[in-house]
Amino acid sequence: MAPSLYYNTQWVKPQDVRSYSDLLDSKWKGKIGLRDPRVPGGGLAMWAFLLDLKGEDYIRKLAQQEMFVSRNARQIAEALAKGSLSLTVGVGYRDFDSFLDANLPVKHLPTLKEGTYISGGNGIVGIIKGAPHPNAAKLFFNWLLSREGQELHGKTAQQPTRRLDVDTKGLDGQAAKDVLSVEEFQRFQNFTEDKCNNSWLPGAKLAEAVLK
Repeated sequence: MAPSLYYNTQWVKPQDVRSYSDLLDSKWKGKIGLRDPRVPGGGLAMWAFLLDLKGEDYIRKLAQQEMFVSRNARQIAEALAKGSLSLTVGVGYRDFDSFLDANLPVKHLPTLKEGTYISGGNGIVGIIKGAPHPNAAKLFFNWLLSREGQELHGKTAQQPTRRLDVDTKGLDGQAAKDVLSVEEFQRFQNFTEDKCNNSWLPGAKLAEAVLK
């Protein structure tokens, strides 16, 4: 689980935004940065989650908040750190690393009352159909998903694994296994083929219609 709602501590108090409905407050008009949900990425992941959670009417109202929409996550993060924006949506913690290290006034919001989705992290892997050497790809996958592979990947990428036998303490991301049961994980995961077909694609199409 990785936070994708950040705020500028000089302009926002955590209690100001405790529900996704709070993002519709007129005081945030022109003050929200959104990673472009018309293309794959953290912006579309959150957009699709909100579409499922709150419905199309909510999405259309959110689009009327005159958000700063960009495909450049670093640009959005920098605008938040400088105070040009109050909140950001769909920008991950990796894009805030340098600003957090510099002790600039940015923090991620605590999980809102409606909950959040489960992310596969940066760079979900897959096997390309019809690609050469399929057995070699399977061999690599078997190692990557092993305890050794997940320990190395977690420490390198700072992204905790779902495996129960791997220590994830001290990593930047929050491990789903520490806060969710397997059943809850399956209910909230946001990166399956069904989610892509039934939420991400319709979400991107809706974003094309409502974002200018």
